[in-house]
Amino acid sequence: MMSFFKSEKFWNIIFTFTFIGVIILIGDYIHYRKIDISMFKLGDFVILSLAAYRMTRLLVYDKVLDYLRDFIVDDKSDSGFFKASKYFLTCPWCAGIWMTLFVIILYLFLPFGKLFCYVLAIAGIASFIQVLISLLGWVSEERKFYIKDLKKQNKGKSNC
Repeated sequence: MMSFFKSEKFWNIIFTFTFIGVIILIGDYIHYRKIDISMFKLGDFVILSLAAYRMTRLLVYDKVLDYLRDFIVDDKSDSGFFKASKYFLTCPWCAGIWMTLFVIILYLFLPFGKLFCYVLAIAGIASFIQVLISLLGWVSEERKFYIKDLKKQNKGKSNC
């Protein structure tokens, strides 16, 4: 029985109930403060979505948090906590739901939360632009080499 409490399944259950508990607490607080979340506009939804995307990317992929991911992922112990946490730190789907919850808490309850979410959202848009520009550059380079090869092939045929 003691091994169950050290297992990955146990920690997955703990994380799940923690998530549900936080949702319930937030819902209760929202109800108590009479905050109507249905008043959110499309712009709020876009800001929160982009901020959650950027926070997820920061946690799962960006170099600045390598130290945290490496600490958990490279752990060789049989600790269920570390095994369950590996998914949280390496899976964008797993981290995304927690980061969304975090961003919503910031946005709704902290005085600087909206500013923080706007910064994250703008950074998210900037990362989309960077990826798009890089993709366009790669396609352009590929086409340039393709045309160069095509010209070589046609030049070789005309000399025959």
